[in-house]
Amino acid sequence: MVSGTALAESPSREATLKAVMSSKKNNTKIIFDIDYREYNWKNTDEISIYYSMIAKEADIIMGSREEFDLTEKLIQPNRTDKQTAEAWHGYNAKIIVIKYGMKCSTAYTCDSQAFSIKPFPVEARKGFGGGDGYDSGFLYGLYQGWEIIDCLEFGSAEASMMVRSNNCSDSLPNAEQVKQFIKEEKEQYGEMIARV
Repeated sequence: MVSGTALAESPSREATLKAVMSSKKNNTKIIFDIDYREYNWKNTDEISIYYSMIAKEADIIMGSREEFDLTEKLIQPNRTDKQTAEAWHGYNAKIIVIKYGMKCSTAYTCDSQAFSIKPFPVEARKGFGGGDGYDSGFLYGLYQGWEIIDCLEFGSAEASMMVRSNNCSDSLPNAEQVKQFIKEEKEQYGEMIARV
C-alpha cells in the first residue's frame, strides 16, 4: 500500500517510487491511497506529477474527489467520476474508489460496474481517522473475497466508528467490532441504512 503522503518530499518520495517499481517487477499488487495533506506540498503541479505516476501503476486507487482532481490536474482536469474511473482503468487499475466524505463513496470496477454506499449515521467527534478506517475496512473485505458492495459497507462502517471516537489508531476496531456495529445500526435504522 502506497500513501500519497510519502510522495511529498525526498527521500521518502524516491523510496516510494523505488518500492512501486520493485512491486511491479515482482508482480505485487499496488494499492494507492492518495492521502493528500496540503501542508506537505509546495505546489499543485508537483502533486499531479507524482500522484499520477503512482496511479498509473496501481491496481487499486482510493481517494476523495478532491484528491483525484489534484492527481488529474495536469492530465485532464474536471473529469466526472465515471471519466476518472475509465481513465485509470485504462492504465492498470482494477478498482477505483472515490469518496465524498459524509455523503457517499463509490467503487468503480474494471468491468464497468459502480457500487455506492452512504456513511452510517453517527455523531462525528473529529474529522480525521475516517479515511484510514475506511481503507482498512474496504481492503479487509476485499481480501476476504467479499462482494464490492459489502467491502464498501464494511469500510463505511469502520470509518463511521473512527470519526465518532476520541482518538485515532487506538480506536481502530477489529473485524468483529465492525460486524457488531453494522448489525446494531441495521437493527436501529433498517437493513438498507448505508446502501444507496
